[in-house]
Amino acid sequence: MSTSTSTQTPSEESSQQVDPRFGYIGLDQESPPVEPDHTVDLLIKPRENNPIPEFYFEPTGLAIDVGDTVRFNIATPHHNINAYHPAFGYTQRVPDAVPPFSSPILAAGDYWLYTFEQEGVYDIMCAPHEVFGMVGRIVVGSATGPGSNAVGEAPAPSEQSRPPEFTAALVLSDPAMSPETIANQGTVSWSDLAAESKRPMLRPVEGGE
Repeated sequence: MSTSTSTQTPSEESSQQVDPRFGYIGLDQESPPVEPDHTVDLLIKPRENNPIPEFYFEPTGLAIDVGDTVRFNIATPHHNINAYHPAFGYTQRVPDAVPPFSSPILAAGDYWLYTFEQEGVYDIMCAPHEVFGMVGRIVVGSATGPGSNAVGEAPAPSEQSRPPEFTAALVLSDPAMSPETIANQGTVSWSDLAAESKRPMLRPVEGGE
């Protein structure tokens, strides 16, 4: 009776668990299958004199190497990580060979892993809170590709595709979030952005009389 043996190393086997489309979902205190190279927190902070809080990634801009894995910590509830990809109806703001990656909506305490295998600029969002400015930019290796273009100038393959809008567009257009700045500094914090770039452009619906 013959038995098969794996020729993969433990690191190769565990890295395959980080799917190129769906990443890897970690629940609460579960140990990750691969040690992340970087960490990004998804946060909510009350906004003074405004009912709409600040929704943001911290850091908001991050430079990494090709092949690095990022752990996205869901520090506050009801967030996801979603690519600006034409398959989702958005203007392409990720490298050409990248699949349409997304996590599900996750609970506070969960985390999500994603390995960035292609060089270039990746613009990401939390889909439920995108219009409130919850977007981020990851520069992998070099500031190249569709995401390196100004907001509204990346290629749109169809009339149904839309670019970042409202506060999301302001955040990604802030000078501190330029791909070159992120690549040079390594990280850009939410606090580095101008207050004008974080202003809410939507208002809650007023209650009835």
